[in-house]
Amino acid sequence: MPPTTYSCASTIPPAHQLAMVQLRGVSGYVVRDITDILHPVTRCTFQGGSSFRFVTETRLSYIVTASGDLGATAAMYVADLNAGTTSLVRVWASSGSLSFVYGWSPDGRALSYISSVANNNVEWHVLSAAGDRLLAKLGTVPSRGVNRDTDDAMVGFSADGQYVAVEQTFIQGTTAPIQVNRVSDGSVAYSRTDGSMAVWAGTGARLLFRTSAGVDSWAPGGGVIPVSAGTAWIRPVASPDGSHIAFSELNGQGNHLGQVIDLASGGIHALSPNPRVGAAFLNTSLVWYAGETICTTATPCGLGGPPLSGQTYIYDLGSDVENGSIDTGFFDSWPHVVGQS
Repeated sequence: MPPTTYSCASTIPPAHQLAMVQLRGVSGYVVRDITDILHPVTRCTFQGGSSFRFVTETRLSYIVTASGDLGATAAMYVADLNAGTTSLVRVWASSGSLSFVYGWSPDGRALSYISSVANNNVEWHVLSAAGDRLLAKLGTVPSRGVNRDTDDAMVGFSADGQYVAVEQTFIQGTTAPIQVNRVSDGSVAYSRTDGSMAVWAGTGARLLFRTSAGVDSWAPGGGVIPVSAGTAWIRPVASPDGSHIAFSELNGQGNHLGQVIDLASGGIHALSPNPRVGAAFLNTSLVWYAGETICTTATPCGLGGPPLSGQTYIYDLGSDVENGSIDTGFFDSWPHVVGQS
């Protein structure tokens, strides 16, 4: 699979804040410099690819496939935005279940990924200069439907780079749905037999996840503690300063609402009272999300969930003000955690 084409109008200066988005009226995907949020700058434009993720401030990874079908040939590349070069990371002949789930270490030197092998068996790996280490054989993904509000899969490194975690809801009974391993030797530091929607906080090594009772967190030496009883968060995203988590939560009518939790106090800050989904941090104070059509008893949204309204928004936590956004799609932002450059 060849890499996609991209072009950069200007280099990325050191210590800048970036977002990988789609813009209304602009084809492709763009890297926006949002250091001055009142005067954002488009640095680079990509004409293809998917699963975009910043490796470092100036390096961006993405995946290309031979077709949109499950099982198609796929490849992962890294684009050096300032140098204008592209390097191949890995190729897989068949992109089976969960094949596009991956995450980079905070220093960009190690890749954690899920791989689908023969007969849809799924494995969890870490790839680095030391080689490709198999951390766990997760089992086989059954043939069933997917519920976007309950099903999830993630891999990722702690902010201090000492631990790596996997969380998935698709394979039951074979291995723990949540597992944390030490990066140093691959040994298991923590696992549990329930839980979903996991995310690392932006500082230290603190993994937060959803359970039937609410949101809990695990940290080495500190064990598991409750964070927010009764909260059933969906697709949590950490702020880069490690202080908050943005997420969506269902209301009684089946719509999503944007929320932010303060990790110091456990308090939850409700954002717009209107239906919003996909809440994610652009930077430490700005949350992006998309509008939904309103579900009612008379006009329920059904099994497919609420359709998007076509409008997107940015909520400023500092001023508690929501404004419309020209960012029609959000994929990733930089920095991911404290101290990255």
